[in-house]
Amino acid sequence: MKADLKKAQTVLFLDYTGLTVAEATQLRVKMRQAKVGYKVVKNALVRKAMVGTPFESASKYLKGTPTGVVMGFDDPVAAARTTFDFVKTCDHLKIKGGVLDQQAIDARQVEDLSKMPSLIEMKGLLIGMALGPAGKLLGQIKGPAGRIVGAIDTKSKEEGTKA
Repeated sequence: MKADLKKAQTVLFLDYTGLTVAEATQLRVKMRQAKVGYKVVKNALVRKAMVGTPFESASKYLKGTPTGVVMGFDDPVAAARTTFDFVKTCDHLKIKGGVLDQQAIDARQVEDLSKMPSLIEMKGLLIGMALGPAGKLLGQIKGPAGRIVGAIDTKSKEEGTKA
């Protein structure tokens, strides 16, 4: 558990009380598809794994029944988004809190995180912003040249019909 926590960029703690076996299976499938880790662990075991790590401040969320631990390894947003997408379809699942950038976050902050663009979406936006000016410049250069070529083509066709 401690090794998984060290690798994770985002960790969320869930209260899964009332979840049916079918719902739990569906949750695990969605997490696996999103490349997000999910384990159900006793609170004492998670607290023990968190001792001496930056996650220790989030131990306040480890109360009550055993906790579902969601771990986002590659994309910090994927864990939150996948969890909140599932929460919309399953009323029993509750988010206790979590850890982002080695700081404890509450359920509201987890929800805010789920609404942010994913890492892939952010890269796409960044590339689009970088390529936007270059595309406009190319259009500005290509526009007048295209008009000149069009005028020459029209002129040559006119000359060809006169002969």
